[in-house]
Parts: sequence; structure tokens; C-alpha cells
Amino acid sequence: MSQSESTRRTAAGSSGPKSLSTYLDQIRDNPAEFRTVSRAVNPMNFEVTALLKHLDLRGEYPTVQFNNPLDMHGKPSKFPIVTNLWATRERCAEACDVPRSEAGGQLGVRFAEFAARKIKPEVVSSDNAPVHANVLQGKQADMWTLPAVRHFEMDLGGVLTMGLTARAPGENFYNTTFVKTFPETGYRGGLTIHSAHMSRMLRLWEKSGQRFPVINVLGHHPAFWIGTLNSTPWGDDEYATAGGFLHEPVRLAPSVTWGKDFLVPADAEIIIEGEIGPGSRSVVDPFGEISGQYQPQQFAPLMEVTAITYRNGALFQDIFSGHREHMLMASVPREGSIYNHLKEKLGNVVAVHLPFSGCARFTVYISIRNGGDGQAKQAGIQALAHVPNLHVAVIVDEDIDVFNEEQVLWAVNTYVDPNRDIDHIKNVRPPSDPRGLGSDRLIIDATRPTHIPFPTRLRVPPEAMERVRPEEWLDSAKKG
Repeated sequence: MSQSESTRRTAAGSSGPKSLSTYLDQIRDNPAEFRTVSRAVNPMNFEVTALLKHLDLRGEYPTVQFNNPLDMHGKPSKFPIVTNLWATRERCAEACDVPRSEAGGQLGVRFAEFAARKIKPEVVSSDNAPVHANVLQGKQADMWTLPAVRHFEMDLGGVLTMGLTARAPGENFYNTTFVKTFPETGYRGGLTIHSAHMSRMLRLWEKSGQRFPVINVLGHHPAFWIGTLNSTPWGDDEYATAGGFLHEPVRLAPSVTWGKDFLVPADAEIIIEGEIGPGSRSVVDPFGEISGQYQPQQFAPLMEVTAITYRNGALFQDIFSGHREHMLMASVPREGSIYNHLKEKLGNVVAVHLPFSGCARFTVYISIRNGGDGQAKQAGIQALAHVPNLHVAVIVDEDIDVFNEEQVLWAVNTYVDPNRDIDHIKNVRPPSDPRGLGSDRLIIDATRPTHIPFPTRLRVPPEAMERVRPEEWLDSAKKG
């Protein structure tokens, strides 16, 4: 074990606050869940993503820690890269103290419960904040000393893929969203902001004529991130929401740049503090996104670095964009958000799933207890309104497992009359999505028709299914 790894593990005692290292300690002894790379790697030369792609093609999805990466200057970095953390539903469940056995349909429901259970953050002094163990300002605060990863061949360059945290002027709640930061120099870089709340905050700060304070959080316990990825309303303090997923308060400390006026996660790995000047813009993208396509080049807000802080033995967290990790990290919390919303509005929702075939963002499968005509379409309308980037909502009966795509497509191919059951909703929002998906939406009612006589779906009696267990009935397999 290297000295830096030993320091991390010692500092992350199981009795202390949850951090990225405390979670990794849970999985690091299982090769199916955690692997390391000790040889030197150049993340700017696609060596990180090449390995992850090989594993993906083999159907293997471990978290991978690269212990000896180069930084953006081409020099050895002190920060190991941790990536592919959310690539399985089981790890998403485990990170939030949910049994792995509940990583299927139950997980979104459990996450919906956590999202509604806020835990007020706890403010600690900088002396008690591990992320302030090392403070860099001025010329020392150089983003190029980080091992930024260049993911795909047409990417603009190395990118920081983790969360941006901010608050609106005059407000006390904090919002966290995942952005891409392109460090064009060590001290400034463009930010791609796609979330509605963060975009609104940017507009409010620019309207005020003040500089917009933001922080890049480059690593924290996975439950912290899952808690911030829910579709919560404006005004929700996502530090409190994250606490519900951590099952403990998020510890906050005064920032280096703004003091108590801006609180930062005390148990983060690395934090970049910075400001966006009114109207300040830079070129960002192309970048390989979650849709499996490149986002086109654009002008985006320009952040100027004011400080970089990091804990002793800090890990640099990255996301394998456009693959399972990227899809799962937000899809399960959003399944919970949609479930909560439909439960409140309609009361008949059974399960919600955002499938990989829709990049876990653009298509939703919803099962309901169907009480008659119109309910399926109401569920689809409510889901599309709640999550703006959904493009297709497929609604099925409760006997269809939305986590089994074969069953969902069977319902679509068996129950749907295209003339009656497919609704094309036009001009839902301006067609500005960089993926070119446009502004139209589809609702597909794939529930069993009730307005006409219709054949019944066959099944083996549940009593027989319960009585006949394969492990009890099958003879032992012969070897040789």
C-alpha cells in the first residue's frame, strides 16, 4: 500500500464523517467492484477512458482508481483519479445504505423517501474541515496541476466533470448541478451549465451586475452526489437534501474566498473556488455527452479561479461520460423524483424507470394501477412536465415490469393502437437542446385497452409459481 493511500485510509476512519474514501473502503477488497491502476497514465491522451471502454465492452463495471496520473502540465499529479463509481445500481444503493437486494424497482422509491427527508447541514470551522488542510491562492491555485481527463477523440481538451455549487443573490439555499469545466489556463475556464436552476442563478447574478461566486466540488461521498441529483423545486437547499441520502448532516465550512457568505462541503476531496464576471464568456465543447454524441462548440460562462483547497491524500473524482456511470448517477434519483411527483398528483403510480436505451434521460417507463381512460395520458403529461428533458413517456399496467424492457416493448406492440394511444405534443420548449432532439414530446399509452373487448394476457397461476421452486425441483447438474 502506498503512503498516500495509507494516509487516506487512516484519515477516513469508519467513525468519522462520510467521505469518498470511507465509501471506497467498503468496496476496495472486492475486485468486481474496485480495481486500481499503478502504472503512470496520461489522462489527456485518452488512457483513462480507453481502459474504461475496454471494461465496458467486457460487461465489467468496477470503480477504477488510477494512482499515478499526469496533470495537465504533463507532470506527475499528487491526486489519484477515481472514476466509474456509479456504474451499477447495486453501488448506487449501497452508497445510500440501501441493501444491494433492493437495487431494482425498489431503489427509486427508497430514493424518493430520502429526497423528502431533509437533514439540516452542520457548520464547522475551517480548522475542522478536511478540505481546508491545503489552501492554494494566487499563482499556486493552478487548475492545470489537476489530472483532468480528456474523454473522447473530438473533445476540446481536458475537462473537470463534477459538480458546481452556487446560490442565488440574497438567498441562503444552495444548488448543486453537474457541469463541465474546461481549464483553458490554470486560472480560468469555461463552464457548461444546462440545469434550469443554475441557469436562473446565473441570470440573476448578471442582472445584479455582481460577480457570481461558484465552487467546483471535485469529489465527495457518492450519496452526497445522488442527493443533489433529484429534480427538486427552486428554493430547495440541496445540502439538506444530500443529508437525507447520507443519513447524516452535510458538514459545511466557510469558504476561503467569501468566508461565511458562502459555505463549502467540509468533507469534499478538492474544491475550486471561483467567480464568473457579468457577461464573461469563453469557448467550450465539443464534448462527448450522455446521448453518445458530441455537444457542439459554444460560448459559455467563464470562471476565474480564486482558490483551490484539498484534503490530505485527496482523490480527484471523474465521470465516464456517455456510459453507464453517467447514466445511472442521476437516473435513479430522477426515478424517485418522478415517482414522488406522480404519487402526489395522481396516486396510482407503481414504478418508474429511466432505461439505458433512452440514455437514462430521454425516455421514461411508468407502470400504474389503471382505473380507466385518460389516466395513462395524465401520468405521461405529469412526467414530461416535471422533467423537461424527457422526450418519450411510455405508460404500462402494474403487471408489466418497467425494469424489463422486453415486457415494456411487448405491451407497446400488443396494446397500442397508434391512432388512439400515441399523443404527439408539439413545441413544448424551444428546440435549443445541443443534441438536436427538438421540442416535441411523445406519450405512449401501452396499458391494456378497456374501451373494447380485449384478450387477457396469459400467465401461469401465481400459486403454482410460488409452490414450484427450481432449486428444489431440478436435479443436481452432472459434472464431466
